[in-house]
Amino acid sequence: MSATRQVLRQLVTRFGIVGESPLMMQSISRLLQVAPTDLTVLLTGETGTGKEVFAHAVHELSERKRFPFVSVNCSAIPETLLESELFGAQKGAYTGSVEQRKGFFESANKGTIFLDEIGEMPIGTQVKLLRILESGEFTRLGSSELQKVDVRLVTATNRDLQYEVRQGRFRQDLFFRLNSVNIHLPPLRQHPDDIPLLIEHFAEKTAERATITYSGIEPAALETLTRYPWPGNVRELRNVVETMVTLERGSTITDEMVHRYLPEAEAESTEPVTAIMRVADAHQKTSSEADISTMYRALLQLSADVMDIKNVLRHLLAMSVPQTSDVQATSIVPREAHASPGREVRATPELPTLNVADLERQAIVEALRNSQGNRREAATLLGMSERTLYRKIDEYGLA
Repeated sequence: MSATRQVLRQLVTRFGIVGESPLMMQSISRLLQVAPTDLTVLLTGETGTGKEVFAHAVHELSERKRFPFVSVNCSAIPETLLESELFGAQKGAYTGSVEQRKGFFESANKGTIFLDEIGEMPIGTQVKLLRILESGEFTRLGSSELQKVDVRLVTATNRDLQYEVRQGRFRQDLFFRLNSVNIHLPPLRQHPDDIPLLIEHFAEKTAERATITYSGIEPAALETLTRYPWPGNVRELRNVVETMVTLERGSTITDEMVHRYLPEAEAESTEPVTAIMRVADAHQKTSSEADISTMYRALLQLSADVMDIKNVLRHLLAMSVPQTSDVQATSIVPREAHASPGREVRATPELPTLNVADLERQAIVEALRNSQGNRREAATLLGMSERTLYRKIDEYGLA
């Protein structure tokens, strides 16, 4: 067995990092280079690409592996509490603070702290984070006494931080410090050759946990899973495989079985979903699903024909409108159709003026409608954090 093959097998066994495609090999090579150092690492990529798995690997392959690994999801903590959670608080610093408490940074001393969704961090908290990176010093909330820690920082985001810097939502100096080493994890649709390996890995692991025998997968089923665009990336593939293997008790995965377990709505919209993702990929966006407004801005910045973009968005909007009697679709006829006698003209829902705010508001309305008002589910559909969705709902008066 070659040295490379041995390393890949160890990564699969220890961390569940699976992939032999050129894109994944680039990410894995970067991981193996930076892990033994003490450099700050920024993991980028769409939701579900495995950023937390890579963060664990960075820690476990470093000299700090004997010390704590602390994982913090910045979007899951309210902005008003994030600073005290990260840096700790003195007794009486805020209502209900009855004792001095350590923050995540103190808990991770000499180890590694992983800040997921760093793009959600408020500007004020970013200032204190920059100070820790510069000097290792910080103060607890409600205290002026300097504390000092020795931690390695690994961060992750599905946003385009350079775009966030230009919009004034992220500090440029902090971005430069975080971006010492960037490991980009590609979306699954860009390395479909790894899908058979991932299916085998997830199926075997699931069968082992459930104490059943995995009987394999038919070629037609494998072809269907390979061609599927996987908007939820590796996380979505894992969930589908785990569900099939568990509920079917390890039976051979057939094509009919795959179609039963793949999300029906997503399966029907494979073509437009793939098209809009290709548009984002062509623009080299590293976080096309991070925020619906960012996605639309990326589309608007393309030099491609505006009408082509409208057609893609119109198609998506048409599919998202429930086909019920109380919904009336407005039809439009492109001007080009009048100049081409005999050309078939299909009626499609009218797209509003190509205004980012209007499109974003309409996308949120549709997501809330499709999720029957469940905001957590709507946030998942939109590819944004729950906190961002709440802010957008207030901004557009949708409460």
